[in-house]
Amino acid sequence: MAIKKYEVPINKLRWECDPNIFEFNHTKNLAPLREFVGQDRAIRAIEFGLSMDRDGYNIYVAGLTGTGKTSVVKTYIQRLVERKKVEEKRQLEDWCYLYNFTDSDRPQIISLPQGKGKPFRNQISNLLQKLKEGLTRAFSSEEYASERKKAAEESQTRQQKLLEETAEVAQRQGFQLQMTSVGPALFPVVDGKAVSQADYLALDKSARNKIEKKRNDILKKVRATFEKMHEIESQTAEKLQNTDKTVADFTISRLFHNLLNAYKDSEKILRYLNDLKSFTLSNLNIFKEKEEPPQAVLGVVPGQMMGGGDPLLPFRVNIFVDNSAAEGPPVITESNPNYTNLFGKIERRFLFGGYLSDHTMLKPGALQMANGGYLLLSASDVLTNPSVWPTLKRAIRTKEVRIEDPFEQFGLIAPQGLKPQPMPINAKIILIGDGMLYQLLSMYDEDFWEIFKVKADFDFQL
Repeated sequence: MAIKKYEVPINKLRWECDPNIFEFNHTKNLAPLREFVGQDRAIRAIEFGLSMDRDGYNIYVAGLTGTGKTSVVKTYIQRLVERKKVEEKRQLEDWCYLYNFTDSDRPQIISLPQGKGKPFRNQISNLLQKLKEGLTRAFSSEEYASERKKAAEESQTRQQKLLEETAEVAQRQGFQLQMTSVGPALFPVVDGKAVSQADYLALDKSARNKIEKKRNDILKKVRATFEKMHEIESQTAEKLQNTDKTVADFTISRLFHNLLNAYKDSEKILRYLNDLKSFTLSNLNIFKEKEEPPQAVLGVVPGQMMGGGDPLLPFRVNIFVDNSAAEGPPVITESNPNYTNLFGKIERRFLFGGYLSDHTMLKPGALQMANGGYLLLSASDVLTNPSVWPTLKRAIRTKEVRIEDPFEQFGLIAPQGLKPQPMPINAKIILIGDGMLYQLLSMYDEDFWEIFKVKADFDFQL
């Protein structure tokens, strides 16, 4: 039959591989493939974008879901990071927020070499502990107590003398000077006895007018005396304050000396330490030993409940970004790039009808954590979260991140809070999205091409 000639033998119905054509005996002997097949153009674009350290060379990775673009980007970033560890050994930085003595609502930010943030915080903490011990000991000495007692006795003697002299003047004029709950009072004296209110009213008008005229003249002298007494009190208080500073100055200067020398090359830290030293000298009462410290209520001492705050807050160091454990440039992937997750936040504690916040409650976002490294974001997530895209563009252009209250971004009334100094950043931003979104951004956002100059286009066909 004619159809017989089209018959296919059974041994030809499937292809068989001849193992003799291979140069290996087992696939486990083969090195894994390090390259991605079929995406050469996109890979070259990624390598180019990652190697460029100039402004604006951030990367937009375009492609359909399933083309492997996210895996490729992460792989090549990791290779670049490993290479930089060997070639450049780039030093990262730790970032800390400190109390701002000029404006407490604007915490100041400082940078330290990688791994030096925690030691700096420990140094300030140890300094505070030594100040407490040293100043408590100085203010508990017998010499200090004797000096204060002497100044107080001198003040009391001078005031008592003035008061006695004024009382004698009043007595010679026929009046008795007495201290009442509302202040000094003058009572007319007849036959060595103070005239009662009833006897005074029984006098004729002429006699009363004469007494009142004398009383007014003497009252001027009494007021002048009490003004001098208040002046003596002020002088004594100033003298005691100067005594406190004299006693404390040696201890404070000795404890600050090593720190000031250690950070003499850092202008911002040196200014902070000098301000901290001045603060300590001006607030010695904080360090004086108290008989019974107030008990905390709900974690807050009574002095802080009405907004008094922590008196030792200037000594608190907030390690904002800690790179002590980092072995290379950070690679951060933020899966939920909302405003606070990306740019940081100001935490608050609600207490007794109000909000408490200070520089120790500042928390970093993904952008701050990626400083000196790489940040991977979903383009669609960035664009659909309110205020994120314009704020991200501003951060890229200005190369700094400001922690702001999202309430203000949304046009709502925000609780009065902090406005921390911005943190300088230098990070490579990689947006991952589809081609249509790239076209829309190119058409309708005039800033897009200026800050995302590299496009890696993944082909869906191999």
